[in-house]
Amino acid sequence: MDLKTNKNQIINILTYLFLFMIVLILISKFNAGGINDRIDYLFAFSYFLIFFIIYDNFLKNTDDLKNLLIWLLQILLYVIFLFLEYYTVIKFFILFQVLFGVISSGKQIQTFKKQNKKIRYLSFHDEMTGLYNRRYFENKLEDLNNPAKHNLSVIIADINNLKVINDNHGHKKGDQYIKSAAGLLKSELRQKDIICRIGGDEFAIILPDTYKNDCKRIIKRIKTKVKRHPEKFFSIAFGHIYESHKYDTLEEMINAADRKMYHNKKKIKKRLNLDLERKEIWE
Repeated sequence: MDLKTNKNQIINILTYLFLFMIVLILISKFNAGGINDRIDYLFAFSYFLIFFIIYDNFLKNTDDLKNLLIWLLQILLYVIFLFLEYYTVIKFFILFQVLFGVISSGKQIQTFKKQNKKIRYLSFHDEMTGLYNRRYFENKLEDLNNPAKHNLSVIIADINNLKVINDNHGHKKGDQYIKSAAGLLKSELRQKDIICRIGGDEFAIILPDTYKNDCKRIIKRIKTKVKRHPEKFFSIAFGHIYESHKYDTLEEMINAADRKMYHNKKKIKKRLNLDLERKEIWE
């Protein structure tokens, strides 16, 4: 049993003893008959028992000492008012607690909604780049599974030699390349286009209602921007497919674009490896 558990047990024992003593005092006063309005006293005493429930269900295992101290202070004030038979004060005290509880619950609901919204966002977005993630991409494979109907074009993009970047300059530099690639690709796409990060350095772009010439123009703009990138050896391999009527499913288009991308990647890698041999890449 660790020290933290022992501390919680001691606090619980002392708190229960404290509450038990208060209960005995209040019951003894009731039985002694020195109470002017026994109905108001019973009402106030019944509400006091709610403090037991609050403690036993919510505060017993709390690590927040501040909440526990606030709760104990409320108990002390409440018991003093009850003992002195200040029933009007007690009613205002209860009303204040109810009002505070409603406000607190409202804030908790708002916090929950924000957290829920964030969870929904993260469930379909890549945290590093802000793009859609693979889960969203898989859903789109089902939603747009008839390429001809949606007149789709597809682009697969993969950052070249990211492993070399990571090995020689660290993963922080590699992450910068990934973020830079994501921003670059997104900047050249239309609002209706869907871009997803489907792997560590791989991106899939689905272009709805896009004909052959439109797809070529988009890929040309992207390639031009890649060449103008300030990082000397920043490079991306692309594979793009159009003419969706030739494919039965979107997955077939993705696979075809993927094969094209790897073919282009091999050619680019061969050229980059020659640069490595000349030791130009790490100047």
